[in-house]
Formats: sequence, C-alpha cells, structure tokens
Amino acid sequence: MNRVRMGMAAGLVAIGLVGVAMGNGIARAGTGGTRVLGVFGAWQAYTYHEGRGTVCYAAAAADHTRGGLRGRKPTYLAVTDRPGAVHEVSLIGSYRFKGGSHAELVVGDARNAFFTRGNSAWSVKRDANRAIVQSLINGAKAVIHAAPRQGPPVVDQVSLTGFTKALEAIDRACRVK
Repeated sequence: MNRVRMGMAAGLVAIGLVGVAMGNGIARAGTGGTRVLGVFGAWQAYTYHEGRGTVCYAAAAADHTRGGLRGRKPTYLAVTDRPGAVHEVSLIGSYRFKGGSHAELVVGDARNAFFTRGNSAWSVKRDANRAIVQSLINGAKAVIHAAPRQGPPVVDQVSLTGFTKALEAIDRACRVK
C-alpha cells in the first residue's frame, strides 16, 4: 500500500472519524484541528492540516445496513483531497475487513473492486477514482459489499444526497480545480 493511502487511513483514525461515526454523528469531529466545512444532506465535509499540506474529505455513513455482527455500526464512504491525491475514494468500516478480501462499491451499473487493509478499503485501480466520483455525482445511492473478519457478509447502502455539494466544499477548501 502506498504512503498516501496509509496516510489517509491514519488521518481518518487520528481525527476520530470511525470513533465519531459510532457516536451521535460524524459532524461532532473537531479534534486535532479538524474543521467542519459543512453538512450537505447525508454527507459531511471536513478539513485538517497534515505535515505541510491540507487534507479535505467528505464522508457519509450507510443509512441501511445488513449483515455483519449483530449491532455493528455502519460502513462509511469517503472521498479525500490531499497533496498528491485528488478525489481518492475509500471505505471505512466500523469493523475489520477479512484478511485478503476485496470489497465492492456499486453505484448504478458501475461495479468497483476495492482492496482492504484493516478497517479501510481503496479502489484496486487507482485511476478508477475519477470514474467512481462521477458515478457518485450522478447516482442516488451507493451499495457497499464487504466481508468482515467476523460475521456474515456486509451489504450497506449510502445515500448520495448532498454528495456533490460536499465534494464542491472539499475541492474549494483544498483548492482543487
């Protein structure tokens, strides 16, 4: 896994995204200098500084969940802008993914494979992020299929209401053209 992707996972964990996601909502983040850019429908947008650069990300929790261990929290879908990576799509589980497994993100007719590591997943094809983001802009819902380390397979659905506005907010904050 490359350093940018590992940095993404570390950054999200460092600001407590997964921990906040398990609480009363992601919008309560604010530790470690994280600034809330706004809430846009089902999506929230944030920014924070890492090293010499700014990281901006938009994320939404699954609003419909199925499978996994009883009482588990939802999977998150996130898009991140950071120096060296624009519109990187990732999945963040409240559970660890089964070792060596792949997750799948389905938006409309588009199916995208993601490799997993710990509780995070990224597109197998790095150059697919642009097409995935376009499908998120045009879609109404995203469906995540994943294999947790424990329990039955997970099928989570994320609303795309507000995604475009959240993406615009992170692009403005990180000066993405």
